[in-house]
Amino acid sequence: MPDFVVKEFEAYLRCGILEHGLAHFACRRCGESTVVAHSCKKRGFCPSCTGRRMADVAAHLVDEVFPEVPVRQWVCSLPWRLRYAMGYDRKLCADVLDAFIVSLRRSLRCRAKAKLGLRSVEDALFGALTFIQRADSSLRLNVHFHCLVLDGVYVRDDEGELRFHSLGAPTREEVTEVARWTHERLGRVLERHGCQRR
Repeated sequence: MPDFVVKEFEAYLRCGILEHGLAHFACRRCGESTVVAHSCKKRGFCPSCTGRRMADVAAHLVDEVFPEVPVRQWVCSLPWRLRYAMGYDRKLCADVLDAFIVSLRRSLRCRAKAKLGLRSVEDALFGALTFIQRADSSLRLNVHFHCLVLDGVYVRDDEGELRFHSLGAPTREEVTEVARWTHERLGRVLERHGCQRR
């Protein structure tokens, strides 16, 4: 099992146990005190820390990041050999993600140009946020991407103001096209990294 998985699991086993660290709080006025055990603050499989982190991130995204427009989740799952390589090579992982995001952006821009009659795909502005998940429920190394993508594009109107245009659900053919474009870009990514294609 990979070393980082072992470390994360060991941290989870110590999470919330007073003998592994605590903070002591006391009121100077009344003398009442309490102790709070340290948490592991890991992202893998500690339900307490993961749940708290998910709630905090979700609130931040809703309140501060995403505009009030439709958002669609896209998941990019990859061949096992590539997932394993990405688990140990951050640059490869970043380049694989870039291949997928560029393909998604291309799809939304092409759909927007056709639907909205834009002069250029460059007029369609795209937004996305990705969470990289490193393991699955069986604790296997399973690097894959969960992308939250604005389900449409922003276009400047005649006054220069950005206006959102929803594009709705992609067709089966459009999803297939994203997969094909991603596959084509991945070929070039693997060549740059000296990886063999199969």
